[in-house]
Amino acid sequence: MKTAPCDTLFSLTRLADDTHIPTLTVGQTLDFALSTKAPGSGGRLPGVSKEEFSVEVRDLVLRMLNISHTKSTLVGDEFVRGVSGGERKRVSIAEMMATRARVQSWDNSTRGLDASTALDFVKGLRIMTDVLGQTTFVTLYQAGEGIYDLFDKVMVLDHGRQVYFGPPSEARAYFEDLGFKPLPRQSTPDYLVGCTDPYERQFASGRSSLDVPSTPEALELAFRASSYYKTLTDDLAAYKKEQEEEKKDQEAFRAAVIADKRKGAAEKSPYTLGFAGQVKALTIRQFQMRLQDRFQIVSSYLLSLWVAFVAGIVYYNLPLTGAGGFTRATLLFVGPLMMVFDSQGEIGLMMVGRSILNKQVSLRVQPPETETTLMRPL
Repeated sequence: MKTAPCDTLFSLTRLADDTHIPTLTVGQTLDFALSTKAPGSGGRLPGVSKEEFSVEVRDLVLRMLNISHTKSTLVGDEFVRGVSGGERKRVSIAEMMATRARVQSWDNSTRGLDASTALDFVKGLRIMTDVLGQTTFVTLYQAGEGIYDLFDKVMVLDHGRQVYFGPPSEARAYFEDLGFKPLPRQSTPDYLVGCTDPYERQFASGRSSLDVPSTPEALELAFRASSYYKTLTDDLAAYKKEQEEEKKDQEAFRAAVIADKRKGAAEKSPYTLGFAGQVKALTIRQFQMRLQDRFQIVSSYLLSLWVAFVAGIVYYNLPLTGAGGFTRATLLFVGPLMMVFDSQGEIGLMMVGRSILNKQVSLRVQPPETETTLMRPL
């Protein structure tokens, strides 16, 4: 499959990675990703600035995922009121689309979602795959029939052994031909999983484990002897041959990736934006986080005013002789001491933000060293 120029080749998103900065809006979350991944002048249409490109792509992605109404809504989390769980999943998809990764892997990302939201989530992945021409791997838990039909290929594993890989529409017939019996009202995904479970699967009438491959090794051998395995090996060999014959296209691809980088980014750097630009984008995001975290701002200022009021009362009318010197020095020390205590509240935010930082580093949105250049941690 031919792919467009991109610095991020592979990205892995697990359920635990479906977290965002809660005090940013959906639009600001995407703006930050686009500000660091928007292509340089060589990757944009003539006359289109990077700001216009980012705004157009952001609005397009939001409309595509049907979350345009959440652009000015906080993402939120367990403590900050924001978008719903399903909308937050689609924000994750939008963020991944902004990174322009060619290969993406989603590990059990529909766990905890209702059937309707899970279907919308996978439809979003389907749209993203078709529009961007990329490859998406997804592992799902108890997928419905509607979700199952959206995929191009399905892989069935049994104790790490590949026992089927091919079109989803032909998977059920393949296992039925092996001798497994489908249960009433059983969806295709449940049937495929059940064929690998010795406690759930049933054999067809007149068949038993003696003449039906039942162990992982036997199922693997049966698959290797099938036409699906031959098709798989033929496709793989044809792809390798095609890649060997398209060395000129590979050189053109490398040149396009270099032209895609913005000012300040090294040619061999995996990042689209240079170090100074990344620090600027992070600084803007940091101010947005602080200004929109009203609880932290109000509580911090109220506490500072209260301490200042109490210290001022104690400081008032102290003796001007040496008897009041020790008390004055102690009260003056309260100011720096409160700054130290106030910064301790950042520890919790820093620990929560580590997963977000790790995700964005893996997506090549920002390098970890740019985060340490800021005065306050994430």
